[in-house]
Amino acid sequence: MRKLCLLPLLLLFGLFTSSQLVAQDSTKNRLQISVLTCASGEDVYTAWGHTAIRILDSTNQTDLVYNFGTFDFDTPNFLVEFLKGNLQYFLSVDYFQNFIAEYQYYGRSIKEQVLILTDAEKTKWQIALQKNLEGTNRYYLYNFITDNCTTRVKDGLYQFTNYKVPPSTIKSFRTHVVEAPYQQGIPWIGLGIDVLLGAVSDKTPSPLQAGFLPDLLFDQIAIQPNHIAATQNYDFTKTTPVKQTDPIYYIIGLMLVYLFVGKWNARWAVIAAKFLDVILLFIFGLGGLLLVYMSIFSLHTACHDNFNIAWIHPLYFIALICYFIKPVWAGYIGRIFFIAIIGLILISYFIPQSFSISVYLLMGLALILNYRLIKRGRDAKFN
Repeated sequence: MRKLCLLPLLLLFGLFTSSQLVAQDSTKNRLQISVLTCASGEDVYTAWGHTAIRILDSTNQTDLVYNFGTFDFDTPNFLVEFLKGNLQYFLSVDYFQNFIAEYQYYGRSIKEQVLILTDAEKTKWQIALQKNLEGTNRYYLYNFITDNCTTRVKDGLYQFTNYKVPPSTIKSFRTHVVEAPYQQGIPWIGLGIDVLLGAVSDKTPSPLQAGFLPDLLFDQIAIQPNHIAATQNYDFTKTTPVKQTDPIYYIIGLMLVYLFVGKWNARWAVIAAKFLDVILLFIFGLGGLLLVYMSIFSLHTACHDNFNIAWIHPLYFIALICYFIKPVWAGYIGRIFFIAIIGLILISYFIPQSFSISVYLLMGLALILNYRLIKRGRDAKFN
């Protein structure tokens, strides 16, 4: 009788224990965290790709993507705010199926790396993301190299998990920022960015800073296979980028034409040379305004300390005015600008900023322009 009385208690204890084990097991396996690395798209702002976090919660039956790369095109003065470095990006969340459908529509492939994490690491990261969604916590000021959709994921990975930061072979931020537009068939955008980036972007990133772009972070994770449960590729590629002619060839062609018409005394050649003078003075002046603003006033630190200001600056507008009103003064101004460019070229090896061949060619074009100003001033003086 005593054994029979204990039997129901033992059965109840067994059921309770087994239910606890099942609950513990489900808790243990309920979260799966992945890093999503998205391919570049056709729009300029997508040329560098994108990074997001996927959290699959089997207990709550949710499959969500946390996206730090969200911004609002309807922001007042959108372009001005972006150039100023004052455009607010924010964290958003959406269902994985919606995220996938959008990238499939635009033909942008996705690589998913399922991470091997402990329960505590998964929970800690999930809680941090949920807190990040609250109120103004979700907003941040975007920065090309130090604070973007990828660095936010990278920082979370190394802050909330036991992943170790691998050694880095990256020499500078500039190389990878400029390469992407060239690879996506928009080389003029790449050249423009190359001119606008200052010496700050030529610093060698620390191993932690090195994963600042989507493919770079993907590689950082990929070289630690013991921390990856699986890798999934979603191939939505529709077309490959159309390669455009490198700006180098256009710049060389323009320099040759400029030299040719500048030396020929035929009436049409003289008119063409003066036309190029005016156009280039305006372009260098306008480009100089943007460069000065980005280098000195913008919050985009990657553009700071830009030595290109020696050959492209807003003072060309003064030279443009003098070109018509006081040609002699234009000659004096051209001499000063010419010397400044030669000086930059001579010391370029020793300063903390690198210059591509295309940028050196643009300096050469500026030298021709300023030589033309000197010649105009000399001709006006003796006439």
